Amino acid sequence: MVKAIILISALFALLLTVTGCTPKQPEAASVITFENGTYTPKNTSIKLGQTVTFVNKSNTDMWPASNIHPTHGIYPEFDPKKAVGPGKSWSFTFTKAGIWKFHDHLNPEITGTITVH
Repeated sequence: MVKAIILISALFALLLTVTGCTPKQPEAASVITFENGTYTPKNTSIKLGQTVTFVNKSNTDMWPASNIHPTHGIYPEFDPKKAVGPGKSWSFTFTKAGIWKFHDHLNPEITGTITVH
């Protein structure tokens, strides 16, 4: 009986340890969808440290990235570095305040703005 209690206690402690080690995905402060060749909403505002999630609801790839096309040099971290396929999403946590213009790297005429306060 004592061995059973010790075993159950050890398993419970292990469960708590593993649960505490699982990284949490940041909750999106804003969700921007890509559908029918446009980002919606086109403009959004968030607080510093919050996350924006881009969701691809189209049947083509998207690639949201910081201006200036094609280098994305104004905020180089704001770039998934590859296309995001249909049905997939990409999230970015903003660590710099400012007005961040973005475009779709595959179709640079598709644009938007994220204001970070």
